[in-house]
Amino acid sequence: MATVYTKADCISSLQKAAQKLEKSPTQAEYRELNLSPCVTHICDIVGGWNKAKEAAGVETYDQVGEAYDHVPYHPDSSGYERWVHTYEGEQSEVSVHRLLAVSEFGFDAVVDKQIHHKKPIPWLNTPDNIIALTKRQHLALHILMEDFEVMIE
Repeated sequence: MATVYTKADCISSLQKAAQKLEKSPTQAEYRELNLSPCVTHICDIVGGWNKAKEAAGVETYDQVGEAYDHVPYHPDSSGYERWVHTYEGEQSEVSVHRLLAVSEFGFDAVVDKQIHHKKPIPWLNTPDNIIALTKRQHLALHILMEDFEVMIE
């Protein structure tokens, strides 16, 4: 029969770990102590590692650190979502649908391609709504769809 742990068991075990280590344990350090309940059970029962540490009166740490900021997304003027990030004073951005395409098709399949939304909804970033096309294919598709005017001079 499987052991059933309580929130009190989780808190007590975290306090023991902190006492043994003489500091707040990371998940890896806690695992090395071979205490019960395990990290997974603690997170499930208490609602996360830092929540469990707070309940046990043990110091929590910033998971990301001060070297990084969060990566907010911003829609551009056409409604396409972009992630904007600043690292060491330099700002970069990438479209969410492009990241999705890399995830779905792989970097090599996307590197020289444009990512097209099959349904013309710029924020609908789902695997079944994107396709990787060459610039020429993408232009031809939009001409067929007649959704913009092509200026020929």
